[in-house]
Amino acid sequence: MLKITTVDTLIIILMFAFLPVDMVNGILLMNGINLPISFGQLYKLVILALLLTRLMFTIKLFISASIVIFILLIPSIYQVFHDPEGSSVFLDFIKISKYLTPFICFLFFVDALKHSKDKIYPLTLSLVKFSYVVLVLNIFVKYIGLGYPAYKSGGMGSKGFFYAGNEISALLIILCSIIAFRLWNKGLKSKYFVFLALNLLAGLTISSKTGILGILLVFFIIPFKGKSLNLKRFFPLLVGAMCLLPLALLFSWQFIKNSAIMVRIEFFYEKLDFWTFILSSRNVFLANSFDIYINEYNFIEKIIGVGQTKFELLNNSKVVEMDIMDIFFAYGVLGLLVFITMLVFVLVQAKVFSKTNRYPYANLVSMMVIILLVISTFAGHVFGSGMSAIFIGILFSLMYLKREIEKG
Repeated sequence: MLKITTVDTLIIILMFAFLPVDMVNGILLMNGINLPISFGQLYKLVILALLLTRLMFTIKLFISASIVIFILLIPSIYQVFHDPEGSSVFLDFIKISKYLTPFICFLFFVDALKHSKDKIYPLTLSLVKFSYVVLVLNIFVKYIGLGYPAYKSGGMGSKGFFYAGNEISALLIILCSIIAFRLWNKGLKSKYFVFLALNLLAGLTISSKTGILGILLVFFIIPFKGKSLNLKRFFPLLVGAMCLLPLALLFSWQFIKNSAIMVRIEFFYEKLDFWTFILSSRNVFLANSFDIYINEYNFIEKIIGVGQTKFELLNNSKVVEMDIMDIFFAYGVLGLLVFITMLVFVLVQAKVFSKTNRYPYANLVSMMVIILLVISTFAGHVFGSGMSAIFIGILFSLMYLKREIEKG
């Protein structure tokens, strides 16, 4: 019989192919090769199936995962009887897998680290570093004339060989936050600031407001969330941070001003009002979706949602691109409560752990829950991101690591 640690190791090894498979998927889709289930979706479903199978070894975790899956499928099951032509449980399951995977991965990594910290933790860090290298190389291939632009108009930005360019920024922020936090806590300050410059350049290359601001925010806050600060260290750190932030902003502005991004900014700023410009028309999508919610949903659907397939059908195949609102319109009040409950649990647990010095990642997790929630609320493509899913689970699970393991 296979040991649990062996099963965990095999699953994590399969995760190393997560982003490379997404690259292949991107190349296929960008060349018009559309399969009933995309190559990337199929691989992610295989990973999800393996994770659920693994959770059966810890029955409480499997039951928790099953309850969440059932709740998110309630609107889809309801639509089978209410409007069978406008719904699909199968397609909805594929779509909810994006929201499920971070939660399932969180449960998996917490349990895996508990069973074999010495083996699983180094392997998990290797997965984070490898995935970061794959992502950054994809972003920077633009400079040698390879990959695809993030925006079709004007060929601006870079998404490498990935298809979902709007998911890259959140993934970059998640991966670099873990690596940057370790650099700072190890006292590698010079490497930390070089790493900041590298990620800022990556964010600028993507040409994403979310990427640029998110990276600056993460790197600005980490020094205050690392090892406990005393007054002797706090003031020099604050002065240094306040000096570096304007320099980073100046560099970013000069980069933007001398690139094609400026043309895009000027074009949309003239066409749109301030909030529509800042939110990239998400406020318009939200207003349209809310009208549909008020006028098209019946009472039951207002509570449980209509499922992702029906929501997109009613909304002309569009989503709001604000995670909280997309969850609300697709899965109703019930689905939104489940989502918020999971995030509150992680945040509260991280806050409890951060009160002691035994859990080095607790401060990082509490910071990142808030940052990711803000990004997901205003820019979307975080908790519903297929690319970021497993890495959100990894990030949140790290708060359970105790300091003696971190030193090892």
